[in-house]
Amino acid sequence: MSIKKRLLTLAAASALLATAVTGCGSTGTGGSTNSNDAGEGEKIKIQYWHINSENQGGAAVQEFIDTFNASQDAIEVEGRFNSSYDELLKNLQADTAAGNAPSIVQVSWSNIEYFPANFAYVSPDEIVSEYFPEDADFLTNTFDESILDLARNSEGTLAGVPYSVSNPVLFYNADLLREAGLPEEGPKDWEEFVSFAKTVKERTGKYGTYLQEGDTWVLQAVLESGGASMLTRNGESAEASFASEKGKAAMQSYADMVLQDESAVHLTNLDDGLKAFNDGQVAMCICSIAKATNIINSAHFDVRSTTFPAFAGEERAVPAGGCYLAITAQDTEEQKAAWEFIKFLCSDDNAAKWVAGTGYVPATKGAENSQILKDYLEQNPLMQAAMDQRADAVQWTAWPGSALEIQQALIDMRDQILGGTKDVDTAMEECQAKAQSLMG
Repeated sequence: MSIKKRLLTLAAASALLATAVTGCGSTGTGGSTNSNDAGEGEKIKIQYWHINSENQGGAAVQEFIDTFNASQDAIEVEGRFNSSYDELLKNLQADTAAGNAPSIVQVSWSNIEYFPANFAYVSPDEIVSEYFPEDADFLTNTFDESILDLARNSEGTLAGVPYSVSNPVLFYNADLLREAGLPEEGPKDWEEFVSFAKTVKERTGKYGTYLQEGDTWVLQAVLESGGASMLTRNGESAEASFASEKGKAAMQSYADMVLQDESAVHLTNLDDGLKAFNDGQVAMCICSIAKATNIINSAHFDVRSTTFPAFAGEERAVPAGGCYLAITAQDTEEQKAAWEFIKFLCSDDNAAKWVAGTGYVPATKGAENSQILKDYLEQNPLMQAAMDQRADAVQWTAWPGSALEIQQALIDMRDQILGGTKDVDTAMEECQAKAQSLMG
């Protein structure tokens, strides 16, 4: 499906690393600092770094590795778990400096500008051109151009292969809505969402909603679905533009639910918000579709999902979460082995298994041809909301300049507003000015 490209706000709450890695940018295919030194008949060994815990795709990762390793005698893949995308990049910096770079790493969409500028990698375009001319059409045959564009930086460089794609949806407790005398189909738009939340609070005493915090991913969805444009590019220039009248109006509506109606709960830790929803203390929860499995396994009520609530007169805009796979191998043979493993992961059935194992939406064109995915969607109706709004996906904004500081400034802005320490106009104007200064 067509994905509307917009430049929005980058979401990543935790601090990453402020220093750059020596030898940044796309590497050439020679000059390895981590030679595999495999002798004749020996397997090429590669490491695949991921952030998938046991409860969030880890089992699927290991199944893929085991199946691939057993399918041939030339390559052996080893997985390594990292606790988060930020932690992965910290470890990547250290291991690369020590000459022990892994071969493949998962990189958050939110780092599509930061990663190519600060880490050594080789673009899949280079790998295919140099070593796999028979795969010249693989990427375009496997992915819609709009999905491939998610893995391109502002200079048009393809930094990796798209892999995990998620978007924020509205989960809701249909039992609690019925208790409040509300339609069990859930709210149809933002205005009804606000009204539902207020009614739940007034009639049940419980919170009407929680919107994912901890990062700025859902904040981005609120502001741009309200008509704002977080980052406006004009040629090579970029301007922070989220403090527009529409942006302020969207933020004010969000803040009023927290501060005025007291129908939305302000919790900076997503786990706390999910627990409150799963425990039946919150009627509606806006968070990643990738949390569907957690909710299904933890909630003891009639849980349903619907699309992110659109603002009247505006187009829904949901940032693409998830990651792409970057080839960071420094050795030529490892680079080629990494490409073979990535192609294996992108096969129709494996892409479908990845959806079933994580709750992400399909990144590849062919996944929907797999009976595995068809069966999964039939058995997991919560996924339909994310599937329905794939055409509303937008790029997770990667800020130029001091991206990490800008991310933190946006988090601080949200928390100041929802905490009641600054009004919307003041906090957003100050944050926008700071973001502009940090873009350089």
